[in-house]
Amino acid sequence: MIHLLHGKDDYQVRHALAAIRDALAADDDMLASNTTVLDGRGLTPAELLAHATSVPFLAANRLVIVESLLRALGDARGGRRRKKGDTDDPLEPWRAAAAQLADPAAMPATTTVVFIEGELAKTNAAFPIFAPIARTAEYAPLNAGDVVAWIKGTAKAKKLKLGEGAVRMLAVLVGGDLWALDNELDKIAAYAAGAAADEGMVSQLVSAARETKVWELADAVVAGNERKAVTSLRRLLTDGEPPQLLTFMIARQYRQLLLVKDLRDRRVSREEVQRASGVPGFKLNEVGALAGRYSWPVLRQAYQRLLEADLSVKRGLQDDESALQLLVHELCALAPSGGAAQPAYAR
Repeated sequence: MIHLLHGKDDYQVRHALAAIRDALAADDDMLASNTTVLDGRGLTPAELLAHATSVPFLAANRLVIVESLLRALGDARGGRRRKKGDTDDPLEPWRAAAAQLADPAAMPATTTVVFIEGELAKTNAAFPIFAPIARTAEYAPLNAGDVVAWIKGTAKAKKLKLGEGAVRMLAVLVGGDLWALDNELDKIAAYAAGAAADEGMVSQLVSAARETKVWELADAVVAGNERKAVTSLRRLLTDGEPPQLLTFMIARQYRQLLLVKDLRDRRVSREEVQRASGVPGFKLNEVGALAGRYSWPVLRQAYQRLLEADLSVKRGLQDDESALQLLVHELCALAPSGGAAQPAYAR
């Protein structure tokens, strides 16, 4: 049996491999000693066939895992410059190898070969060679609705009780990174110790360092520090932070500005402002000063930009990342500039 597992979501790819391995190991205690992992970079057709056509030793199955072969072949083919009159095709030996892998007379029925790939370009020249001989599965990142369903199912498997609000908060804070979500669910399950986990527990346990970086971006945007905001945004996106989370946190920052400004205008006490807005005490002076610089028309414009960015994604006019990048520039341009901000409250 031959499998080709590929796609942008590495978590799903790896779990599909684990499912194949577990199924083979169910009635085979010797599978571990009959499993070979091959690095596709530098692998030759002869080496692949030597491993794939070997019979298992004192076991019922043999598992051969081949990492990143198609990508390596595609990169090599794409970067190869042919000389005039050169008719040699570097992929021809691999076509011959694929034909042997597909031949029942050459391949033992006891061997399972799994090709593991990341995201493959549509023009990958090796894909048409191996896809026809394999059970092929592509794993794309989950959409928002599927992420919520995945969290519920995984939490249930871990015997973790999560309320609906806690599930949705976790989806927003972590996004579609299933590796990170799995890690956070383990952390919450260990802390909850059999009790139900609510939104407060999720908020408390989800990585503080991640939230700090996201807050730095939101702070830079509302302050109009475009250089810092763009630098922070690039770093967060490179680190794999979901654009939806970053947009949500920026919108949250503007909501806090609006609440603080409204309560300040009504001369509400500092304690009440902190309670109603959710702004930590140590940041209340800073947020109050910013709120004093923003006018109501500018805050309405900022909310309009946030709404337009959300609609552009939902209508398919822009992807999440492009919409967020444009939004950051637009909001920084709206931020009031000049003049020292006056603290809303004395310490």
